[in-house]
Amino acid sequence: MLFHLPLPGTSRHSRYARNVLAAAKVARPSRFVISTSGIVIGDATSTLAGPNTPILAGLVDGLRAEGIAVTVLTPRLFLENLLLPAVLSGAKDEGVLRYPLRADLAVAWSSHLDVADAAVAALTLAVAPDVVDIGQIPPVTGVELAEAFAEHFSRAVTFEAVIPEEFGASITPIIGAGAAAGVAQLYTGLASADNVAFDLATGSADVLGINARSTRAWLADIGVN
Repeated sequence: MLFHLPLPGTSRHSRYARNVLAAAKVARPSRFVISTSGIVIGDATSTLAGPNTPILAGLVDGLRAEGIAVTVLTPRLFLENLLLPAVLSGAKDEGVLRYPLRADLAVAWSSHLDVADAAVAALTLAVAPDVVDIGQIPPVTGVELAEAFAEHFSRAVTFEAVIPEEFGASITPIIGAGAAAGVAQLYTGLASADNVAFDLATGSADVLGINARSTRAWLADIGVN
């Protein structure tokens, strides 16, 4: 069984988790995989802790208390965020990749495709791992992200950091004011981060034998043109 809880957390999300736990107690799946959708559980001081952290932590504890094997997949930032119209069109049409991160902040970006690959492996391996971090290793800076877009589009692309609040306002018509505010808060918190990566020992390459796609490979795989 696979469970993916979107950001940000709401009272509805708590009900989702309670209902899933109740269903699992009845169904008794042999494996349960949870994708955190980018937040880190088990570390309240992490810049990637968020409203869903206690929700997911409670779900994991509840499942394990029932004797159900649980694998927690922890991606960091999703490459699919770069498909937002304002982001993608800026890179493609203007040669400027605008995103609310410092240009020098190294991020272990991953794709939903990477999460899907990891989920299949976690559900089918002989022994289910407890935790798997997912993302590009080494992590990629904004400058390097723009370089991958430049190679894909065969044109010059530069990276431009934007203010998180402005970014949130730009995506409000797409995802709603509440979710957009949560996104802006996330990126505001990342402004002081040293990096957005993880220990190699818990990464999908070491634990599952699955490497996260490079940005260039991801662009090709999803057919961005």
